[in-house]
Amino acid sequence: MPNVTVRRIPKDVYAGLKRDAKRRRRSLNAEILALFADKAEMARRRARAAKAMAAIDRIREEIARKYPNQPDSAELIREDRDSR
Repeated sequence: MPNVTVRRIPKDVYAGLKRDAKRRRRSLNAEILALFADKAEMARRRARAAKAMAAIDRIREEIARKYPNQPDSAELIREDRDSR
């Protein structure tokens, strides 16, 4: 298993990590590994979200090409509210 050495950790950051590890009943090493795992999971989620947004954008463009003269929904909502 690979190892990582981190140097020059600011004292307040180190103290915060130790405090969080103690609160979660983990070793400092386990706390740091959990942070790495959370960061990696967030990166995976962001990548999936970006992919989904790209697909949504493609679909939106396809709909706009197929139905070019659709009214703006904000205008329709405003018109409906003003009519009450």
